[in-house]
Amino acid sequence: MSEQTQIFLARIAQLEKLAAREARREESLGLMANVRIAKERNAIFRRNASDIELLAKLRNVLVHERDARFGPRYLAEPLPELVAQLDNIIQQIEKPALVAQHFQVEVHEFKPDDSMVEVLRFLAAQEYSQTFVRVEGGLKILTANTIQRWLGHNATDELIECTVPVSQVLEYQEKTDELLFAPRATTLVAALDAFNGENYPHLAALVITEHGRENERPLALLTPSDLGRVTQILEGKAQC
Repeated sequence: MSEQTQIFLARIAQLEKLAAREARREESLGLMANVRIAKERNAIFRRNASDIELLAKLRNVLVHERDARFGPRYLAEPLPELVAQLDNIIQQIEKPALVAQHFQVEVHEFKPDDSMVEVLRFLAAQEYSQTFVRVEGGLKILTANTIQRWLGHNATDELIECTVPVSQVLEYQEKTDELLFAPRATTLVAALDAFNGENYPHLAALVITEHGRENERPLALLTPSDLGRVTQILEGKAQC
């Protein structure tokens, strides 16, 4: 047995233990049987289920499809890339990457009585499509869509008064699911689920706070433009 095969089989055995633990079932019930239950409880198993199935099939070929003509040798050997992929999945499960670890940012907050002139200048200077407003202790999001609705309802003779307070523009917000708060322990995989799932179809920003409350100080921020980097981190293709 080659060293590569030894490493692969040892990692699969490790993954079997992790799947059984997450599924709260016996390891002897089988890797994929436990993964099917684990993925309902854990977003990391859910995201990697198809890759785990492929790796499990390779393990079955190595272990069960032996030929006496080749003696103790295995009929196949795992590619280094597959071993690396397996290592990455185990790493995700054992020490999941958190949004707060990778997307810490100072969130600029406006006040309700700030002028829209300030907001528009800030958005232009930073090349942002949205910003945040602290209203009665709670953090609100002001998106380009809300600003466009305000412009559409208030343009007169191709001119518009931009010195109005931010609070007036916030009144034109239609979507209630544009902003989501989550606690410090939120994983990158869970964040991807939030953006790609059906529960928050208009999600424009995920704000991480200590306990996931709108009246707390933001610790990290994730927007749709960050999702490509999230995927790279999870696949081990970006620096953590």
